[in-house]
Amino acid sequence: MRVKNRRILLGFGLLALVSLLGFTPQPVSAALVWSETFNELNEEYWHFVASQIIDGALRPVKQPDQTILDRSAMRAYRDSNVTVGTWKFDITETGEWGEELDVLRVYFISPGWPDLSDYYALYIVHFSDSGGTGYSYNIERWYDSRRTTLDNYLGETVPSVIGTLQHFTITRTGSGLTSVYLNSSLILQATDTSINTSSYFGFYTWDDWAFDNVYVYNTVNNNTTLPLLLAGAAGVAIIAAIVIYSKRR
Repeated sequence: MRVKNRRILLGFGLLALVSLLGFTPQPVSAALVWSETFNELNEEYWHFVASQIIDGALRPVKQPDQTILDRSAMRAYRDSNVTVGTWKFDITETGEWGEELDVLRVYFISPGWPDLSDYYALYIVHFSDSGGTGYSYNIERWYDSRRTTLDNYLGETVPSVIGTLQHFTITRTGSGLTSVYLNSSLILQATDTSINTSSYFGFYTWDDWAFDNVYVYNTVNNNTTLPLLLAGAAGVAIIAAIVIYSKRR
């Protein structure tokens, strides 16, 4: 009877493993459409205005005798037709020019040149309170000649924001649900289907931000699913526990 019971328990363990693997979300192998690490200003893909590469990152241009009021805003756009998928990129504010004009936009969907077209963008500006300085993050839509904030998030205030690396992941589903993750934490979410075509991805800023490590996928992938290896290990642990339990009996 003990042998029979052990076989039953082992069979139950195998069934549990199959069930676990069947119902545990698995990581999706996202299809990479394009990427950019800014090792050089590649004019074959990008349209640049007042942009330069410094230390392997894209940054605005400023001449030594140039003031904040007479320099051009940095614009960098490249072809991108992804409207359902994932956009990943890194941003760091270097702080070498102060914080006079700190507007930053990352256009992740734009049917035409972003400053002349409709778009969805991640919009970032500074805010200050008694605790110091922080960032206001927004999902912004420009559509039908009207700017709309679809969602807003105020980050924590700190003594200084200079030099802090911020890793963003933006996802958008076929139903128009857009989610923005900052360093893997969800900060913004909104559903909107006003714009469903894209020709460009791009950056715009007056301030001294560094942009790097852009990866664009045509599948939604925010890296929050349980890895297959972990699921398998859990199943093995279940079986091992059952075998040990049956031996002790």
